Amino acid sequence: MGDNVSVLNIAIKEFEISIRTKRFYVILGIFLVIAVVFISQLNSIMNTLGFEFKTPFQQLFLTSFSTAYVYGVTLLSLLLASTAINSEIKQGTIKVLGAKPIYRDTIIFGKLLGGAITIAVTVGLFYVFMIGIALVFGAGVTGYDISRLLAIYPITILYGVALYALGILLSVIMRNPTNSLLAGIFVFIIFVFVIPIVASIVAFATAGTPPSLIVEYENNTPVFTQNREFQEWINRYYSTYSKIIILSLPTDFGEICSLIYGSKAGEDILGSLTFLGGSEESVSIVEDRSIIEGIILGLPDLIPIIVTLFTLVPTTCEVV
Repeated sequence: MGDNVSVLNIAIKEFEISIRTKRFYVILGIFLVIAVVFISQLNSIMNTLGFEFKTPFQQLFLTSFSTAYVYGVTLLSLLLASTAINSEIKQGTIKVLGAKPIYRDTIIFGKLLGGAITIAVTVGLFYVFMIGIALVFGAGVTGYDISRLLAIYPITILYGVALYALGILLSVIMRNPTNSLLAGIFVFIIFVFVIPIVASIVAFATAGTPPSLIVEYENNTPVFTQNREFQEWINRYYSTYSKIIILSLPTDFGEICSLIYGSKAGEDILGSLTFLGGSEESVSIVEDRSIIEGIILGLPDLIPIIVTLFTLVPTTCEVV
């Protein structure tokens, strides 16, 4: 019982520290700007893309807004956690905890719980603000949207805690808070830029040179017709790409959010876009799907997040 109370006390303290940092308010501000910019541009985005969406919020989570949302949660988790331990060592406040009969595991679990609370509060505020802005700009908020947002919410917290655990590990390994903060930014760059680039290069090398598309003309407008060889090349490319990109946790998280909101699988979207050509008809990148079906489809992307969390926590406890 005493340990449980200690975990809760540490968690509350961690939450209080997090919401007092400039980093927290900068990232929260970024979230709010994202909401205002994207929701205010809903109609123009839909008209430009020409895709068919069920609701405005589905459109948001299946376009660039989803990327911005994923990046925001990633930065929030990594940057807040990357100084969670070493800053207290530098300030000497960790000695207060060390002088008490508290296990090191308790400190780590308390920090993680505090991070989970911070992420939950931040994302909750973002949801409320986002829905409010949508209503102001006249974007409909349906039961479909609310149910999907509620389904994504706990997965967002799980993902955030996994990244928070990685940030804490950096904070434990690196005694200098500035170095661990920079390391957190470096990890972010690896996840969102390096791994996708490497995945694309390896996938192209594995799939080989893509065959030429068959092009026909209707009223002087080029129209790409279905080409079995090109589709087979896409399948080879995506098969390799998906095996590497799964190492990028932000990509995994973004894919889960998209699938819950009804997005088609990546290879299906590529196939649809390949044969769009100059046709004026809309491209459907969504399909009717229940939340449970979306989560089941997203399990391959959810597993790396869970494995990361349950691998990093005991590792961090041993390193401390």
